[in-house]
Amino acid sequence: ACADPILSHKHPVMPLMRLIPLLILLLLSSLSPVQVSASSALDEQIRYLHIQKGQTLHNIVRRLYPERKAEWPKIRRQIISMNPHAFPTGEASSMRANVRIELPLKQVVKPTPAYRPAQVGKVIAQRGQTLAVGKNNVKRKLSVGNPVFVGDKLITGEDGFMRLKMVDQAQLDIRCFSIMVIEEYTLKPASRTSILNLLQGSLRKVTGEIGRLGEDIYELKTPVASVGVRGTEYALRVFQSRGCDGSVDTGEDAMYLEVIKGLVDVENKAAKTAVAKGDTVYIPLPDSAPVDKPLPEGALVLEKDARPEPEEEGASWWWLIGGLLLIAVL
Repeated sequence: ACADPILSHKHPVMPLMRLIPLLILLLLSSLSPVQVSASSALDEQIRYLHIQKGQTLHNIVRRLYPERKAEWPKIRRQIISMNPHAFPTGEASSMRANVRIELPLKQVVKPTPAYRPAQVGKVIAQRGQTLAVGKNNVKRKLSVGNPVFVGDKLITGEDGFMRLKMVDQAQLDIRCFSIMVIEEYTLKPASRTSILNLLQGSLRKVTGEIGRLGEDIYELKTPVASVGVRGTEYALRVFQSRGCDGSVDTGEDAMYLEVIKGLVDVENKAAKTAVAKGDTVYIPLPDSAPVDKPLPEGALVLEKDARPEPEEEGASWWWLIGGLLLIAVL
């Protein structure tokens, strides 16, 4: 009997028929990643949901967006706005079952970079209550040796005091009941900037490198007036009617300024005034011009160790002569 030509291994159609399933499998394999990728991309852009009987919009949002609890009301409003066919009255309570709704686009949450503020100084003396609140709203107590950073809000209590040494070698004493913000502080060839904001309290400042050159940006802000310097030393008090740490009550939240060395420019809405060494200024309000007059005794009390005690004239020579005489006698 003659063999069936379809089953004969010599028939040319047989090998091709055996290869067809293999070719289909290879073709599907090559297309599958593209299809999955396209589907994933679609899911990232638009999400749909088929509403089942008994579901509520509140439960849907709570289940799909658990990490965005604060935004749940906003997301519910978005869904209602995007799907009028599913909410006939425009209210969540009118949601229809057995319909497909479109959901808001997925939000890609990028990781927040680590907070790394620039250190601009350190505490070299301290007592009482002293703390800093960083730009990231993290509170920390300050002790000797601790750094301070751009964006720090420095706070002292009734018995608080801190002395800072800044990167430009400036020295800053922040006294009791004070709040000061380090807004900017940069010591670079192309940017020498010192901007401080004393919201309330009293301080004494010895200028460092920043402020000595004409192109430097130096400003001490207060609620009453701003201070600019040209290589100087000064003390001031603002918005501190109650005395503390040896200072007296003033009865008003005015600004008091004393120039110890150099020259200070004081400016507010009313005027700009240059204040020289030994002069004192009183400014009652932001729109009042500075008044050159003696300050209440005890309004500005400097730290005992704020400035080195002056040596008596010739004192060092007497010590030297005495030492030489002692060596000669021995």
